[in-house]
Amino acid sequence: MNAGRGLAEYGTNDVLAMSPAQRVVFLYTHLVASLRRAQRCLAGGDIEGRSNALCRAQVIVQELLAALDRDAGGEVAARLAALYGYFATEIIAIDAQRDAVRLERLTAMVTPLLGAWQQAAQIVDGAPRQAASA
Repeated sequence: MNAGRGLAEYGTNDVLAMSPAQRVVFLYTHLVASLRRAQRCLAGGDIEGRSNALCRAQVIVQELLAALDRDAGGEVAARLAALYGYFATEIIAIDAQRDAVRLERLTAMVTPLLGAWQQAAQIVDGAPRQAASA
């Protein structure tokens, strides 16, 4: 096994070992990073870098959408699906139009959601440990 493949498998195992809440935080963290990278590339005139970063952001949004449990999630899942659909549409438009203002607005929408998911993950993942120690 070569080193690159070994590292990729190690990373996959890390993701699979995460709780569902941690996976969502992981995805949002990489979504925000991709959007910020796209901003830097757009400002610097790096067309390929911008496009790659937005493509990665699009894949992450699709992964978030696919991870929704619409049966168990009810109205919350439906609203998140609509939000992720909006994100996907915006990413496509931003890439096509090279719209820095729109990209900044999208990044400003996604960033606080990362913080909210981080807090939720701490609550959800911390709940069993707290109950067990009580």
